[in-house]
Amino acid sequence: MLFAFVDESCRIRQDDDCVYVLAAVLLPTEKLDRIRATMDALRYGKAPTVHWRTERVARRHLIAQAVASLECASVVAVSLYGAASRSERARRHALLRLLPELSERQVGTVVFESRREQDAGDKAILTALRRSGRIATEMSVSWERANSDAALWTADVVAGIVTGWLGGDQRWWPLFEGRVTFLEASET
Repeated sequence: MLFAFVDESCRIRQDDDCVYVLAAVLLPTEKLDRIRATMDALRYGKAPTVHWRTERVARRHLIAQAVASLECASVVAVSLYGAASRSERARRHALLRLLPELSERQVGTVVFESRREQDAGDKAILTALRRSGRIATEMSVSWERANSDAALWTADVVAGIVTGWLGGDQRWWPLFEGRVTFLEASET
């Protein structure tokens, strides 16, 4: 069975379009234990998780190489939106593109990093997609805290690298460019 672990990254720019990224890392069941162990070993000190945005540059290099070595495919929905708009709208558009794509790829289980109260909006979109037949009814979807599954951290890393690359940071993108499929999440 194929799992998809999903996390977000957002770059707010005052004078230009803002960027919202929803990254899904596709992981086969038989590799999950090894991937979780790899990610857990990347935690620094007593940190409960690996979180791309809070890592120092030297650690980001180590983390990017480790995640790239896992050789997993990723699907990334990107939404550009004006500074006057809200990121929740961009997330909705990204979800509407990403979930059907994961269903088409026959992903059996999707795990989102939980945003606590905001998960209700995601669940409403999931329900609408199921009712319209745009995603398989047997695809399991859940929302988990970041510290509950180290495999979620792979999505955080990919989302952070893609958002950085879209903002002009080329440092880690070459490690991932051949394994990322982009989806345009427009407002149309």
